[in-house]
Amino acid sequence: MATEIVMPKLGLTMESGAISAWLVAEGEEVQKGQALLEIATDKVTMEVEAQADGILRKILVPAGEEVPVSTTIGVIADQDEDIGSYGAAGPSDPAPPTPASPTPAPQAPTPAADSDGRRPHKTSPKARKIAAEYGLDLSGVNGSGPGGRIVSADVLALVEQAGPVPAPAPAPAPVSAGRIELSRAEQVAAERLTASYQQIPHIHLSTDVSAVWLQQFRTGYQLEGKKISFNDLIVKATARTLSQFPRVNSLEEGGHFRCASQVNVGIAVAAEQGLVVPVIRDAAEKTIEEIALEGTRLIDAARRGQLRPDDMLGGTFTISNLGMFGISRFTAIINPPQVAILAVGAIENRVVASGADAFAVRPQLTLTLAADHRVVDGALGARFLVRLKEVLETPGLLG
Repeated sequence: MATEIVMPKLGLTMESGAISAWLVAEGEEVQKGQALLEIATDKVTMEVEAQADGILRKILVPAGEEVPVSTTIGVIADQDEDIGSYGAAGPSDPAPPTPASPTPAPQAPTPAADSDGRRPHKTSPKARKIAAEYGLDLSGVNGSGPGGRIVSADVLALVEQAGPVPAPAPAPAPVSAGRIELSRAEQVAAERLTASYQQIPHIHLSTDVSAVWLQQFRTGYQLEGKKISFNDLIVKATARTLSQFPRVNSLEEGGHFRCASQVNVGIAVAAEQGLVVPVIRDAAEKTIEEIALEGTRLIDAARRGQLRPDDMLGGTFTISNLGMFGISRFTAIINPPQVAILAVGAIENRVVASGADAFAVRPQLTLTLAADHRVVDGALGARFLVRLKEVLETPGLLG
Protein backbone atom coordinates (compact mmCIF):
# COMPACT_ATOMS: atom_id res chain seq x y z
CA MET A 1 0.00 0.00 0.00
CA ALA A 2 1.34 3.42 -0.97
CA THR A 3 2.48 5.71 1.85
CA GLU A 4 1.99 9.43 1.37
CA ILE A 5 4.73 11.82 2.48
CA VAL A 6 3.04 14.96 3.77
CA MET A 7 4.32 18.36 4.81
CA PRO A 8 4.51 17.91 8.61
CA LYS A 9 3.27 20.40 11.18
CA LEU A 10 6.42 21.07 13.20
CA GLY A 11 4.90 23.51 15.66
CA LEU A 12 1.62 24.88 16.88
CA THR A 13 1.95 28.05 14.81
CA MET A 14 3.33 26.46 11.64
CA GLU A 15 1.03 26.92 8.64
CA SER A 16 3.38 26.08 5.76
CA GLY A 17 6.86 24.85 5.06
CA ALA A 18 9.37 24.95 2.23
CA ILE A 19 11.35 21.97 0.99
CA SER A 20 15.04 22.83 1.27
CA ALA A 21 16.32 19.62 -0.32
CA TRP A 22 15.31 16.06 -1.13
CA LEU A 23 17.92 13.73 0.35
CA VAL A 24 16.75 10.73 -1.69
CA ALA A 25 16.28 10.69 -5.47
CA GLU A 26 13.04 9.61 -7.08
CA GLY A 27 13.19 5.84 -7.73
CA GLU A 28 15.57 5.04 -4.85
CA GLU A 29 14.82 2.53 -2.12
CA VAL A 30 14.23 3.95 1.36
CA GLN A 31 14.03 2.43 4.81
CA LYS A 32 11.69 3.43 7.60
CA GLY A 33 13.42 6.06 9.71
CA GLN A 34 15.73 7.16 6.90
CA ALA A 35 15.97 10.92 6.33
CA LEU A 36 14.05 11.78 3.15
CA LEU A 37 14.15 15.55 2.90
CA GLU A 38 14.82 18.78 4.74
CA ILE A 39 11.99 21.17 5.59
CA ALA A 40 12.56 24.88 6.23
CA THR A 41 9.95 26.69 8.30
CA ASP A 42 9.93 30.30 9.44
CA LYS A 43 11.90 29.16 12.50
CA VAL A 44 14.03 26.05 11.88
CA THR A 45 15.27 23.55 9.30
CA MET A 46 14.59 19.90 10.10
CA GLU A 47 14.95 16.52 8.46
CA VAL A 48 11.82 14.46 7.73
CA GLU A 49 12.12 10.69 8.01
CA ALA A 50 10.45 7.96 5.97
CA GLN A 51 7.46 6.38 7.69
CA ALA A 52 7.66 3.10 5.73
CA ASP A 53 10.02 0.90 3.72
CA GLY A 54 9.73 1.00 -0.05
CA ILE A 55 10.74 3.07 -3.05
CA LEU A 56 10.40 6.82 -3.37
CA ARG A 57 8.21 6.47 -6.43
CA LYS A 58 7.12 10.05 -6.84
CA ILE A 59 8.29 13.50 -5.72
CA LEU A 60 5.26 15.75 -5.97
CA VAL A 61 6.78 18.98 -4.68
CA PRO A 62 10.34 19.83 -5.77
CA ALA A 63 12.95 21.51 -3.63
CA GLY A 64 12.44 25.24 -3.28
CA GLU A 65 8.64 25.20 -3.19
CA GLU A 66 6.52 26.08 -0.17
CA VAL A 67 3.21 24.34 0.56
CA PRO A 68 0.68 24.29 3.42
CA VAL A 69 1.00 21.69 6.16
CA SER A 70 -0.61 18.29 5.43
CA THR A 71 -0.02 18.69 1.67
CA THR A 72 1.12 15.44 0.03
CA ILE A 73 4.65 16.06 -1.24
CA GLY A 74 5.75 12.56 -2.23
CA VAL A 75 4.79 8.89 -2.39
CA ILE A 76 6.55 5.75 -1.12
CA ALA A 77 5.33 2.52 -2.71
CA ASP A 78 6.40 -0.86 -4.11
CA GLN A 79 7.88 -0.95 -7.59
CA ASP A 80 4.82 -2.54 -9.20
CA GLU A 81 2.21 -0.57 -7.24
CA ASP A 82 -0.13 1.72 -9.20
CA ILE A 83 0.32 5.35 -8.09
CA GLY A 84 -1.32 6.92 -11.13
CA SER A 85 -3.74 8.84 -8.93
CA TYR A 86 -0.85 10.95 -7.67
CA GLY A 87 0.30 12.03 -11.12
CA ALA A 88 -1.44 15.39 -11.13
CA ALA A 89 -1.15 16.29 -7.47
CA GLY A 90 -1.24 19.92 -6.36
CA PRO A 91 1.51 22.44 -6.96
CA SER A 92 4.06 19.70 -7.21
CA ASP A 93 4.72 18.89 -10.83
CA PRO A 94 6.95 21.64 -12.18
CA ALA A 95 6.08 22.74 -15.68
CA PRO A 96 8.66 21.67 -18.26
CA PRO A 97 10.98 24.52 -19.16
CA THR A 98 10.34 26.39 -22.36
CA PRO A 99 12.66 28.80 -24.17
CA ALA A 100 10.58 31.72 -22.84
CA SER A 101 10.70 30.61 -19.23
CA PRO A 102 13.63 30.87 -16.80
CA THR A 103 15.86 27.83 -16.71
CA PRO A 104 15.35 25.85 -13.48
CA ALA A 105 18.28 25.68 -11.10
CA PRO A 106 20.32 22.55 -11.88
CA GLN A 107 20.20 19.71 -9.40
CA ALA A 108 23.40 18.72 -7.65
CA PRO A 109 25.19 15.97 -9.60
CA THR A 110 24.79 12.46 -8.31
CA PRO A 111 28.06 10.98 -7.06
CA ALA A 112 29.43 8.07 -9.05
CA ALA A 113 28.87 4.65 -7.55
CA ASP A 114 31.61 2.55 -5.99
CA SER A 115 32.37 -0.96 -7.29
CA ASP A 116 29.84 -2.41 -4.84
CA GLY A 117 27.09 -0.17 -6.23
CA ARG A 118 26.86 2.16 -3.26
CA ARG A 119 27.27 5.92 -3.49
CA PRO A 120 30.39 7.13 -1.67
CA HIS A 121 30.14 9.46 1.30
CA LYS A 122 26.33 9.61 1.54
CA THR A 123 26.03 12.65 3.76
CA SER A 124 23.08 14.76 4.84
CA PRO A 125 23.19 18.46 3.90
CA LYS A 126 23.24 19.44 7.56
CA ALA A 127 26.22 17.16 8.20
CA ARG A 128 28.08 18.61 5.20
CA LYS A 129 27.35 22.11 6.44
CA ILE A 130 28.75 21.45 9.93
CA ALA A 131 31.79 19.66 8.48
CA ALA A 132 32.52 22.66 6.23
CA GLU A 133 32.25 25.05 9.18
CA TYR A 134 34.88 23.11 11.13
CA GLY A 135 37.03 22.04 8.18
CA LEU A 136 36.49 18.31 8.75
CA ASP A 137 37.26 15.57 6.22
CA LEU A 138 34.45 13.01 6.13
CA SER A 139 36.08 10.61 3.68
CA GLY A 140 36.91 8.04 6.38
CA VAL A 141 33.77 8.41 8.46
CA ASN A 142 31.35 5.50 8.82
CA GLY A 143 27.89 7.04 9.13
CA SER A 144 25.38 5.87 11.71
CA GLY A 145 22.38 6.60 9.47
CA PRO A 146 20.55 4.12 7.25
CA GLY A 147 22.84 2.59 4.65
CA GLY A 148 25.90 4.11 6.30
CA ARG A 149 24.69 7.65 5.66
CA ILE A 150 26.63 10.33 7.57
CA VAL A 151 24.28 12.42 9.67
CA SER A 152 24.83 15.56 11.73
CA ALA A 153 25.29 13.56 14.96
CA ASP A 154 28.32 11.81 13.44
CA VAL A 155 29.94 15.14 12.55
CA LEU A 156 29.19 16.66 15.95
CA ALA A 157 30.89 13.64 17.55
CA LEU A 158 34.00 14.41 15.48
CA VAL A 159 33.86 18.03 16.62
CA GLU A 160 33.78 16.93 20.26
CA GLN A 161 36.70 14.54 19.72
CA ALA A 162 38.72 17.35 18.18
CA GLY A 163 38.40 19.37 21.37
CA PRO A 164 36.95 22.83 21.98
CA VAL A 165 37.08 25.15 19.00
CA PRO A 166 35.64 28.61 18.55
CA ALA A 167 32.03 28.64 17.39
CA PRO A 168 31.87 29.49 13.69
CA ALA A 169 30.74 33.03 12.96
CA PRO A 170 27.42 33.35 11.14
CA ALA A 171 28.00 33.59 7.40
CA PRO A 172 26.65 36.65 5.61
CA ALA A 173 23.61 36.30 3.42
CA PRO A 174 24.55 35.31 -0.14
CA VAL A 175 24.99 38.27 -2.48
CA SER A 176 24.49 38.02 -6.21
CA ALA A 177 25.10 41.02 -8.47
CA GLY A 178 24.45 43.41 -5.60
CA ARG A 179 21.20 41.73 -4.57
CA ILE A 180 20.85 40.19 -1.11
CA GLU A 181 18.86 36.95 -1.16
CA LEU A 182 17.01 36.48 2.12
CA SER A 183 16.66 33.02 3.61
CA ARG A 184 13.17 31.72 4.33
CA ALA A 185 13.60 32.54 8.02
CA GLU A 186 14.76 36.07 7.16
CA GLN A 187 11.80 36.60 4.83
CA VAL A 188 9.28 35.60 7.47
CA ALA A 189 11.04 37.65 10.14
CA ALA A 190 11.00 40.66 7.82
CA GLU A 191 7.26 40.27 7.21
CA ARG A 192 6.47 39.88 10.91
CA LEU A 193 8.65 42.75 12.09
CA THR A 194 7.41 45.07 9.34
CA ALA A 195 3.83 44.36 10.40
CA SER A 196 4.80 44.87 14.04
CA TYR A 197 6.46 48.22 13.38
CA GLN A 198 3.54 49.43 11.24
CA GLN A 199 0.64 48.16 13.34
CA ILE A 200 1.86 48.32 16.95
CA PRO A 201 2.25 51.77 18.55
CA HIS A 202 5.73 51.39 20.07
CA ILE A 203 6.76 53.42 23.09
CA HIS A 204 10.45 53.45 24.03
CA LEU A 205 11.80 54.03 27.54
CA SER A 206 15.46 53.90 28.62
CA THR A 207 17.30 53.81 31.92
CA ASP A 208 20.93 53.48 32.97
CA VAL A 209 21.78 50.73 35.43
CA SER A 210 24.83 50.26 37.65
CA ALA A 211 26.61 47.03 36.71
CA VAL A 212 28.71 46.80 39.88
CA TRP A 213 26.77 43.89 41.32
CA LEU A 214 26.44 42.18 37.95
CA GLN A 215 30.22 42.09 37.67
CA GLN A 216 30.68 40.92 41.25
CA PHE A 217 28.08 38.18 40.90
CA ARG A 218 29.65 36.92 37.68
CA THR A 219 33.12 36.94 39.22
CA GLY A 220 31.82 34.98 42.21
CA TYR A 221 30.32 32.31 39.97
CA GLN A 222 33.56 32.11 37.96
CA LEU A 223 35.54 31.50 41.15
CA GLU A 224 33.18 28.57 41.84
CA GLY A 225 33.87 27.20 38.37
CA LYS A 226 30.41 28.10 37.05
CA LYS A 227 29.98 29.63 33.61
CA ILE A 228 27.47 32.44 34.06
CA SER A 229 27.09 35.26 31.55
CA PHE A 230 25.83 38.80 32.13
CA ASN A 231 22.87 37.88 29.95
CA ASP A 232 21.95 35.00 32.28
CA LEU A 233 21.80 37.44 35.19
CA ILE A 234 19.72 39.89 33.17
CA VAL A 235 17.30 37.12 32.12
CA LYS A 236 16.82 36.13 35.76
CA ALA A 237 16.29 39.71 36.92
CA THR A 238 13.88 40.41 34.04
CA ALA A 239 11.87 37.25 34.68
CA ARG A 240 11.58 38.11 38.37
CA THR A 241 10.38 41.62 37.49
CA LEU A 242 7.91 40.37 34.88
CA SER A 243 6.25 38.16 37.49
CA GLN A 244 5.41 41.38 39.35
CA PHE A 245 4.16 43.17 36.21
CA PRO A 246 1.80 40.69 34.48
CA ARG A 247 0.53 43.33 32.05
CA VAL A 248 4.04 43.63 30.55
CA ASN A 249 4.09 39.83 30.30
CA SER A 250 0.89 39.65 28.24
CA LEU A 251 0.00 38.48 24.74
CA GLU A 252 -2.30 39.83 22.06
CA GLU A 253 -5.10 37.46 21.02
CA GLY A 254 -7.52 38.52 18.32
CA GLY A 255 -7.61 42.19 19.23
CA HIS A 256 -7.55 41.77 23.01
CA PHE A 257 -4.77 41.02 25.50
CA ARG A 258 -4.25 38.16 27.95
CA CYS A 259 -1.79 37.98 30.84
CA ALA A 260 0.40 34.91 30.37
CA SER A 261 0.34 32.23 33.05
CA GLN A 262 4.13 31.74 32.86
CA VAL A 263 7.15 33.96 32.32
CA ASN A 264 8.81 32.54 29.20
CA VAL A 265 11.75 34.69 28.15
CA GLY A 266 12.91 34.61 24.53
CA ILE A 267 16.55 35.33 23.71
CA ALA A 268 17.19 36.91 20.31
CA VAL A 269 20.07 35.07 18.59
CA ALA A 270 21.73 35.96 15.27
CA ALA A 271 22.09 32.56 13.60
CA GLU A 272 23.22 31.68 10.09
CA GLN A 273 19.64 31.13 8.94
CA GLY A 274 18.57 34.51 10.30
CA LEU A 275 17.33 35.93 13.58
CA VAL A 276 15.79 33.28 15.85
CA VAL A 277 14.33 33.58 19.34
CA PRO A 278 14.64 30.41 21.45
CA VAL A 279 12.68 30.49 24.71
CA ILE A 280 13.66 29.81 28.32
CA ARG A 281 10.37 28.59 29.80
CA ASP A 282 9.24 29.43 33.31
CA ALA A 283 12.34 31.57 33.78
CA ALA A 284 11.02 33.25 36.94
CA GLU A 285 11.08 29.88 38.74
CA LYS A 286 14.54 28.84 37.51
CA THR A 287 17.80 29.51 39.32
CA ILE A 288 20.55 31.48 37.61
CA GLU A 289 22.49 28.23 37.11
CA GLU A 290 19.47 26.59 35.44
CA ILE A 291 18.97 29.61 33.21
CA ALA A 292 22.64 29.50 32.23
CA LEU A 293 22.50 25.80 31.29
CA GLU A 294 19.30 26.19 29.27
CA GLY A 295 20.50 29.40 27.62
CA THR A 296 23.80 27.81 26.58
CA ARG A 297 21.99 24.83 25.07
CA LEU A 298 19.53 27.00 23.15
CA ILE A 299 22.09 29.47 21.83
CA ASP A 300 24.44 26.67 20.73
CA ALA A 301 21.56 24.86 18.99
CA ALA A 302 20.49 28.10 17.31
CA ARG A 303 23.95 28.76 15.89
CA ARG A 304 24.21 25.18 14.61
CA GLY A 305 20.74 25.31 13.07
CA GLN A 306 19.54 22.53 15.38
CA LEU A 307 16.72 24.21 17.29
CA ARG A 308 13.58 22.14 17.69
CA PRO A 309 10.23 23.80 16.93
CA ASP A 310 9.27 23.52 20.61
CA ASP A 311 12.42 25.46 21.56
CA MET A 312 10.83 28.60 20.08
CA LEU A 313 7.22 28.25 21.18
CA GLY A 314 5.46 30.00 24.03
CA GLY A 315 7.60 33.11 24.48
CA THR A 316 5.95 35.90 26.48
CA PHE A 317 8.77 38.50 26.47
CA THR A 318 12.00 38.93 24.49
CA ILE A 319 15.49 40.16 25.41
CA SER A 320 17.80 41.40 22.66
CA ASN A 321 21.38 41.91 23.87
CA LEU A 322 23.96 43.62 21.65
CA GLY A 323 26.34 44.40 24.49
CA MET A 324 28.89 41.87 23.28
CA PHE A 325 29.25 43.97 20.11
CA GLY A 326 30.01 47.13 22.08
CA ILE A 327 26.65 48.77 21.29
CA SER A 328 25.85 51.28 24.02
CA ARG A 329 22.10 51.53 23.45
CA PHE A 330 19.52 50.71 20.80
CA THR A 331 15.80 50.14 20.30
CA ALA A 332 14.21 46.84 19.30
CA ILE A 333 10.98 45.92 17.52
CA ILE A 334 8.31 44.03 19.46
CA ASN A 335 7.96 40.36 18.56
CA PRO A 336 4.18 39.76 18.27
CA PRO A 337 2.02 38.49 19.88
CA GLN A 338 4.20 39.72 22.76
CA VAL A 339 3.71 43.31 23.94
CA ALA A 340 7.25 44.25 24.97
CA ILE A 341 10.94 43.66 24.28
CA LEU A 342 14.05 44.69 26.22
CA ALA A 343 17.16 45.99 24.42
CA VAL A 344 20.38 45.53 26.43
CA GLY A 345 23.49 47.57 25.72
CA ALA A 346 27.14 47.07 26.62
CA ILE A 347 28.57 47.37 30.12
CA GLU A 348 30.80 50.44 29.93
CA ASN A 349 32.83 52.48 32.38
CA ARG A 350 31.10 55.85 32.57
CA VAL A 351 31.53 58.98 34.62
CA VAL A 352 28.66 59.20 37.13
CA ALA A 353 27.80 61.47 40.01
CA SER A 354 29.20 60.29 43.34
CA GLY A 355 28.01 62.52 46.17
CA ALA A 356 27.85 66.30 46.21
CA ASP A 357 30.08 67.87 43.56
CA ALA A 358 31.95 64.58 43.10
CA PHE A 359 32.26 62.20 40.18
CA ALA A 360 33.51 58.65 39.75
CA VAL A 361 33.96 56.08 37.00
CA ARG A 362 31.57 53.15 37.40
CA PRO A 363 30.42 50.25 35.16
CA GLN A 364 27.02 51.06 33.67
CA LEU A 365 24.68 49.64 31.05
CA THR A 366 21.59 51.02 29.32
CA LEU A 367 18.29 49.16 29.11
CA THR A 368 15.64 50.26 26.59
CA LEU A 369 12.11 48.89 26.81
CA ALA A 370 9.91 48.88 23.72
CA ALA A 371 6.27 48.34 24.67
CA ASP A 372 2.88 48.23 22.96
CA HIS A 373 1.31 51.52 24.06
CA ARG A 374 -2.18 50.02 23.75
CA VAL A 375 -1.63 47.86 26.82
CA VAL A 376 1.55 49.25 28.43
CA ASP A 377 1.46 53.02 28.88
CA GLY A 378 4.43 55.18 29.76
CA ALA A 379 3.83 55.11 33.52
CA LEU A 380 3.58 51.32 33.64
CA GLY A 381 6.63 50.90 31.44
CA ALA A 382 8.56 53.31 33.66
CA ARG A 383 7.60 51.43 36.83
CA PHE A 384 8.69 48.17 35.23
CA LEU A 385 12.12 49.59 34.32
CA VAL A 386 12.57 51.20 37.75
CA ARG A 387 11.88 47.84 39.43
CA LEU A 388 14.18 45.97 37.02
CA LYS A 389 16.93 48.50 37.75
CA GLU A 390 16.38 47.95 41.47
CA VAL A 391 16.64 44.17 41.10
CA LEU A 392 19.86 44.43 39.08
CA GLU A 393 21.45 46.81 41.57
CA THR A 394 20.43 44.99 44.77
CA PRO A 395 22.36 41.80 45.64
CA GLY A 396 19.56 40.42 47.82
CA LEU A 397 17.08 40.71 44.94
CA LEU A 398 19.36 39.58 42.13
CA GLY A 399 20.70 36.52 43.90
